[in-house]
Amino acid sequence: MTIHPVRILTNFHDLNESHSGGVSARFDYFAHDLSSIKFLKKCLSTDLLILNTDPQRLMLACALKWLMPFARFKIVSVDIIVRTPKSLRGRLKTLVQKVLFRRVDRFVLYFKDLRGCERFYGIGADRAVFVPFKVNALNSIKRRMKEGNPPEGEYVMCAGRTMRDVKTFVAAMRQAGCPGILHQQPKDMMAAHGTSTWEDDLPPNVKLVIDDSNSHEVFLDYVQKARLVVIPRFKDDIGPAGIATYLIAMAMNKCVLVSDGPGVGDVLTDEAAIVLPEDAAHLARQIKMLWADDAQRNEIARRGRKYANALGGDDRLYRDILRVSCESLAAMSYPTEVAVRQTLPITAAMGVRQTSEDA
Repeated sequence: MTIHPVRILTNFHDLNESHSGGVSARFDYFAHDLSSIKFLKKCLSTDLLILNTDPQRLMLACALKWLMPFARFKIVSVDIIVRTPKSLRGRLKTLVQKVLFRRVDRFVLYFKDLRGCERFYGIGADRAVFVPFKVNALNSIKRRMKEGNPPEGEYVMCAGRTMRDVKTFVAAMRQAGCPGILHQQPKDMMAAHGTSTWEDDLPPNVKLVIDDSNSHEVFLDYVQKARLVVIPRFKDDIGPAGIATYLIAMAMNKCVLVSDGPGVGDVLTDEAAIVLPEDAAHLARQIKMLWADDAQRNEIARRGRKYANALGGDDRLYRDILRVSCESLAAMSYPTEVAVRQTLPITAAMGVRQTSEDA
């Protein structure tokens, strides 16, 4: 019997055989502008399709599997974008996606709370695998930390662009009275990620910053000067908004306040101050207390930094993604080289209690 390398089609251009854990693999990377016809042809000649945050191609691949059930490639979706449908059109679209997504073999997610995903998209514990996210711009952060811990900070920073409840942040800062900045990107970029650009009056203690640099280094400069980093989220979030931001802040030794929801209370314990979503009074009390209490603020920051440092950067994440993706090939009826080694103890099937730290 001939054993051939696993043929992997992916839009993860940094994913390569160095992350394969001993599995022989041949990678075929496709560009963002690849036509739909060429993409579907590539699907039919691969063993494993790994798609990172690409809902349109995910639906195309699923439709192909419905039309051609004999197609033998497996589909792995990484970091799928899920939102609570709020209109008739949104509910109809979600219903179509729910049907199509039945053809996905595995969902790699950066959170564990599947209640919203299962209700609206049919993504349950039988197909979902939790993989902790990684620290973006890790090398830059390490360089900054080698130069000494960031200063105590000059302000409370509302950070990030995806599904941020800036209204609650502004209301809380009005009550707290601490100096703060509302860090936002240009209007079109914020809107594309579900966040409104602030256009109303601000309390005198809060400054609006529109950062159009699109630079990690500039963003890190703002985080480095913060005393507290706040990530306000909505009650109806069913996805992991804010994970990349809170891990950057944690890695920079900052005390993080983040609204509870998927990717927060289901992943974190005491590495951040977890607050009630859309509750300005509760957020204001926490901001005032942690602004003034050096010992508690620094302890939360210490635990957060330890957690972020344990997660690491790109290579650890790519190893985990490739490992759990290749595991989906186990049921294939033709031989591929998929004797996968487990490289880290931090991934687990949804619904299975972790016995070791997610770090």
